[in-house]
Amino acid sequence: MRRTTCRACGDPSLEQFLDLGLMPLAGGFLADPAEARREQRYPLPVHVCTACGLVQITEVIDPDVLFQEYSFASSTIEPLVRHFEGYAKWLRDRFDPRFVVEFGCNDGVLLEPLDCMHVRTCGIDLSVNITDHARANGLDVITGRFDGPTADVIRRRHGPADVVTGSNAFAHNDAPDVLLEAARRLLRPGGHLCLEVMYARDLLEQLQWDTLYHEHLTFYSLKTLQGLLERFGFTLVMAERIPMHGGALRVAASLDGDQPARPEVAEILAEESAMRLNDPATWRAFGDRIGRKIEIVRDTLQSLSGGHRIWAYGAAGKATLWVNACAMDYLEAVVDASPLRAGKLMPGTHTPIVFPERLRADPPDYVFVTAWNYASLIRAKEEWFPGVWVTPLPDLRMF
Repeated sequence: MRRTTCRACGDPSLEQFLDLGLMPLAGGFLADPAEARREQRYPLPVHVCTACGLVQITEVIDPDVLFQEYSFASSTIEPLVRHFEGYAKWLRDRFDPRFVVEFGCNDGVLLEPLDCMHVRTCGIDLSVNITDHARANGLDVITGRFDGPTADVIRRRHGPADVVTGSNAFAHNDAPDVLLEAARRLLRPGGHLCLEVMYARDLLEQLQWDTLYHEHLTFYSLKTLQGLLERFGFTLVMAERIPMHGGALRVAASLDGDQPARPEVAEILAEESAMRLNDPATWRAFGDRIGRKIEIVRDTLQSLSGGHRIWAYGAAGKATLWVNACAMDYLEAVVDASPLRAGKLMPGTHTPIVFPERLRADPPDYVFVTAWNYASLIRAKEEWFPGVWVTPLPDLRMF
């Protein structure tokens, strides 16, 4: 299904600035060659709203296809574990909540530290395998969508929430109005909605085109997010940039219109205005630069593959975009520590995904770090590696 109106403001004036062609699903890891033969590819155009400036992917894949058996478990990534431990403390210190509800809770990586702080929690997630894992760890998690009926069930069971939060999940939803209405129904008077979203400014400044995949439907600026929140009666009261996933934005909004915004909100809005972050011309120029970035990586690695062995490190969504956009069918393997991915095949190229132990047993000449935002941690973990590390962003570099 292709969306024809803006998710934030509803305007039909959407301008395409980048077309990544037909791509497999970024998280569509394949169990065996038979499954690979049935693999589907989907269009991946990227648009900007000329009315409000929201960057968005308009090709909408059924969430049941994307998330039913999800391959991303946050607790397997140490930097994310530390991030959510810090986020739990941030929520406690600022709002002193007694009851927190998280939509898109994944395997409970935020719920667990909150529980350790004696904060009651409830999580919601679409993925059956991920929520089964969370419940096995003793967490209160619902398998399903966060919408009005689900909010009513939670409220009847637990009472109103002090905080409703979604971390890197709000922008995955084609209907943010459903999430916001559910939050309105669930929050107590004076409660807060807290969101962590991938930030359009980091997308622009670091040329993070490899986060533009079907799962990541929307890249908010603070201005576009503020406009959407205000449509549903929320007042933005806090905003800050955070390093999660290579750059994100954390905000807090209240249904209490009397609560003043912190100075950082106005500061970030002013910075966005100065850099024309919501101007379609900015994104047209971005689209032009991306084509050249892909071309440089594709040609360089293709040339190296003629006489050298090359592996990749990191089998998350970024990897799917790189290996397919650059036609990396010469890769011998992709290293990943997650048991949800190792043992499977990469989407598109069908490259085997292996545990890190295989890298030590049979080191190649080059390792292409698709998880470039964790490159320093990966290199430190695998400091024994005698070959060359290659990172693609913000520029192609070799170590």
